[in-house]
Amino acid sequence: EWIATGNFDLNAGLRYSWFDIRLPASENNDDVKLTPSDLTGDIHAVYALSPEMKLVGNLGRGFRPPNIFDLATLGPRPGNRFNVVNTELEPETVWSYDLGFKMETESVELEVFAFYLDYSNKITSVYTGETTGDGRDIVRSENRNKVDIYGLEAGVYWAAMEDLRLFAVANYTRGEEKAGRGPGFPADRIPPLNGKLGREYFFNGDWRMESYLLFADRQDRLSPRDVRDPRINPAGTSGWGTFNILLDWQATTSLQLGLRLENLFDKGYREHASGIDAPGRNVGIWVNYSFP
Repeated sequence: EWIATGNFDLNAGLRYSWFDIRLPASENNDDVKLTPSDLTGDIHAVYALSPEMKLVGNLGRGFRPPNIFDLATLGPRPGNRFNVVNTELEPETVWSYDLGFKMETESVELEVFAFYLDYSNKITSVYTGETTGDGRDIVRSENRNKVDIYGLEAGVYWAAMEDLRLFAVANYTRGEEKAGRGPGFPADRIPPLNGKLGREYFFNGDWRMESYLLFADRQDRLSPRDVRDPRINPAGTSGWGTFNILLDWQATTSLQLGLRLENLFDKGYREHASGIDAPGRNVGIWVNYSFP
């Protein structure tokens, strides 16, 4: 950590990682022994424009070696696929960049960040052009594509009055993938614009009520893999919104009770790429006790 002036702070770190990955031989492939290693790290800088406002920047590099799922998930897969092994996979690497602004006063907390991720050697499922005897398309994992992901994240929390707080969060992500020098296409499973709007009301020092709206826009920018995925509608995922209420009571200094009511209007929806429809209305209760 380096503090150059009263307004500037710099943090940096490095990590060396080494992996030993072994899979026994099977009737379809020889044994696998991979020992990937790499140096990763990040730099984090903060510049204080004033005591309440700061500029924040981050630069990082990461890598992900092939895991057991990449190497050993063989056989039938969703989307009428049949996965075969690839014993020559290499690690994925990513460079990440983000720049943001933070403000914190007595009544307002605000954050706005822009980010960019540059993936190389992305491990992706590739069609080999062959089929099994029962008609399934044969695929295997390969270090094939380059992916660019970028977006914005923002959040604000405002103490409008002594007993009232308003808050909002919004997230936007866009991804582009390229296979070699061919034309680009949307990246896999990129979430749509989504966020949260709500308010907190404090009846007194013991009772608090939070009402909030969760929402997501429509997502119809689908990769070819998304279109073939049975968990995703090939026409895209519809947008949705739910209304929710949380109530908690600080009964004593040690005991807190809570009630959460979710999706009050019983909205039918599916989060993009989840494969699971919303469960409908939800009721949850909790008890939190702190022992003296």
